[in-house]
Amino acid sequence: MPLPTYENRPTRVGSAMMFRVLAVWTLLLLWAGTAATAQVCPSDCFGPTSCFRVYDASGQPLDIPGQTRTVLCAGATIRLRDCSGQNYNPANVRYALDCLAVPDTSTTRTVPPLPPGQTTGQLIIKQATLNPTPGPPCGSGQQFSRLFEVRTRPTPTFTFAYCGSTRSQVYVSLTNAQANIRYEVQVGSGPRQAVTNPAGAVYTAAPGATTITVFGNYTDARLCEGSTSLNYPAQPAPVVPLLPRLQVQGNDLLLSFGPLQSEYRYVLEQDAGSGFQRLADIPATASSYTVPGGALTSCYRLRLTDACGVLSLPSAPLCPVDLQVSSANRQNRLSWTQRAGSPVADYQVLRNDQPLATVAAAQREYLDQAVTCGVTYRYRVVARSPGATSESVERSVQTVANQAPPAPLLTASFRVDGAVEINPATPLTDPDSRLLVRRRLGTAAVDVPVPAQLPVVDQPGEVSPERVPCYAARLSDPCGNVSTEGASACPPVLAALALDRDGNQIGLTWTEPQGQGSGWTYQLLLLDAEGREISRSAVSPGSFPVQAPVPPADRQVLRYRLAATSTAGLTVFSNVASITRQLVFAIPTAFTPNGDGLNDVLEIKGRFLKSFSFTLFDRSGLVVFRATERSQTWDGRIRGVEAAPQVFPFQFETTDETGRRIVQRGTVTLLR
Repeated sequence: MPLPTYENRPTRVGSAMMFRVLAVWTLLLLWAGTAATAQVCPSDCFGPTSCFRVYDASGQPLDIPGQTRTVLCAGATIRLRDCSGQNYNPANVRYALDCLAVPDTSTTRTVPPLPPGQTTGQLIIKQATLNPTPGPPCGSGQQFSRLFEVRTRPTPTFTFAYCGSTRSQVYVSLTNAQANIRYEVQVGSGPRQAVTNPAGAVYTAAPGATTITVFGNYTDARLCEGSTSLNYPAQPAPVVPLLPRLQVQGNDLLLSFGPLQSEYRYVLEQDAGSGFQRLADIPATASSYTVPGGALTSCYRLRLTDACGVLSLPSAPLCPVDLQVSSANRQNRLSWTQRAGSPVADYQVLRNDQPLATVAAAQREYLDQAVTCGVTYRYRVVARSPGATSESVERSVQTVANQAPPAPLLTASFRVDGAVEINPATPLTDPDSRLLVRRRLGTAAVDVPVPAQLPVVDQPGEVSPERVPCYAARLSDPCGNVSTEGASACPPVLAALALDRDGNQIGLTWTEPQGQGSGWTYQLLLLDAEGREISRSAVSPGSFPVQAPVPPADRQVLRYRLAATSTAGLTVFSNVASITRQLVFAIPTAFTPNGDGLNDVLEIKGRFLKSFSFTLFDRSGLVVFRATERSQTWDGRIRGVEAAPQVFPFQFETTDETGRRIVQRGTVTLLR
C-alpha cells in the first residue's frame, strides 16, 4: 500500500489512510521483542537513513548506546527528534504512538500509563517522513517504527529499625528488591547512600532527620526513578522489659511479656547453667512466646536490644517450677523443684483452680489431707515474687481407696418421644462416680450407654403391657470399686383400644411402675400432635380395660399418656398410646339450586375434615368453583350468572392427621 507524501502544504490522504483515521488510539502491549531496525508495523517502509531518537522533557537522551530496546517510563513526557540527517522540514516529520494512529507534527508526547496491576509493557512509536529517494518500494513517503519497552516507576518498599538512642545510624531493609534496579537510601537531607545489601544494612543518619527515602532506578534505563518515603520519628527512651509470668504447659513453657516498645528489638534468652544464650527473637507486637519442650532446669529472661546491637537491657530472670503429685492412704502429696536464679517470696498451692495454701519459699512439699477417696483433684504450684509469677504444670491425682459404693436405685419414666429417661433415685454423692445401666425387656438384657451428663436416655423400641422395659444399675467409683446391682425400675406401660367402630369409646390397659415406690395414683393425659397436654382426668386401675373419658369430637388421632404419682411424690410417665379414627367426607353427586330450600347449594361435609382442596371445572376445564373449608358453598352461579344444567367434573384432595393423602375425582350434576 503506498504511503502519503508530505510536502509544505496539507497532506493528501488516500482512502486507505482515511480508514485508519477512524481507529481509536490504543497502547499496544506486546511481549515479543523486535530489533530496532526491523519492520515493526505492517505498513513500515523505510530507507537506510530512517532514524529518530527519544529524549526526556529536559533534553536528556533516553536511548542507551548498544542497547537493542530503549526503556521508557510510563506517564513520562518525552521528546522525539529526527536523526536521519536529511534536514526535513519539521512540517514533513510526523509521529504517532501506534501503528494505526494518524501521525502529526507534535514532537512532545506522554508515554501512556500501563493498565492497573501491570508493571511492564511495550509501545510502538511511528515516524512518517519524505522518501529521500522517491520510487519503489516506498514511493514518495516512508514510515519507520520503533518498539520500546514501557515500565512503571520503581516503588521501593522497606522497613527500618532504630540503632541505639543517639539517632546517628538507622537499619534499613528492602522488602521487594529487584535485581535490575539500583537503590539508594537518603536519611533526612543527608547524602544518598548506595544499597549494597537489600536484605538489611546500617546507614548514616543526618542530624535532625525526620524522614527516610529509598530511591530506585532501573539499571538498563535512563531517568525512570521512583521513590518511597517513611517518617522517621524520634523514638522513646528504652525501658527494661518485663517478664511477669512463666507457665509450664505440658511439655512446653509459655512466657508472657509486659508491653514491648515497637522501636526496639527483643531477644528471649535461656540459661542452662553456662550463662544466658539466645533462644529466639521476639517481635515487639508479641505478648507471649511458647518454648516447645522448654527445659524445666533452665532459667529465662527477655532482653531489649536494637538492630545494630548497641543496646542491651535484660529483664529479671524467671525459672520454671517442676511439680509432682501422688496419692496414698487418702492423702495427696505434692512435691516440687525450682532452680535457683529467680527471687521467690513464697509458693501458692492451688487445687481445682482455687487457692489451697501458702507455703514458705524454702518449703518444697505439701500434704493435702482434706480429700475424698476416688475423687480426682487438679493441683498447681505458683512461685511468687514481686511483679512476677512462675506456675507449674497442672497435675491431676485420684485419691486412692478400697471401699465399694452402695447399690444405686433408679427412676424410669417415658418421654413423649417414646424414649425412657433414667435417673438415680437419689443424687450421687460422688460426682465422678459412673452408673452402669442394664435394660431387661422380655428375655433380652442389654447394657445402656451412659452419657457424661445425666439423665440416661434409652430407646427400648416397641413396648406393651406384656413387654415392659425394666432398668437396673451398678455404681463404679473412680477408684475402680463397683457396687452390686440395685433393684429394677420399670416405667408404666399404657395400651389403648377402640371399643366401637367410630372410636368414640376407648379402653385403657396399663402396668404399675415397679421398683420406684408404692401407693400409685393415676392421671390420664390427652395430648395434641406436638405432645402438649389438652386435658387430664383421674383414672383408677380396676378391671381392665378401663374406659377413658369421652374423647373430643374434633380429634382424629387420640394420644393418651399416663402420669403415675407415688405416695412419696415421685411422678413417672407412661408411653404415648394412640388411636387413629377414620376420616370421613361426603361430596354430593347432584344439587338443585332452584330456591326451594332443598339441596340449593353444593357443600362438602365430613368428620375430622380440617383442611382440603375442592375444585369444580366446567366442560372446557375452566375452574368455576374452589373451596378449602366446609363453610364455602356453591350456589350454581358462574360470575353471577346461573349456570345451565350440566355435569361438572371435580377433584378433591385432603391429608388426614397421620399424614395420609387422599385424592378423589368425580362429577357433580347441576339440576334445575
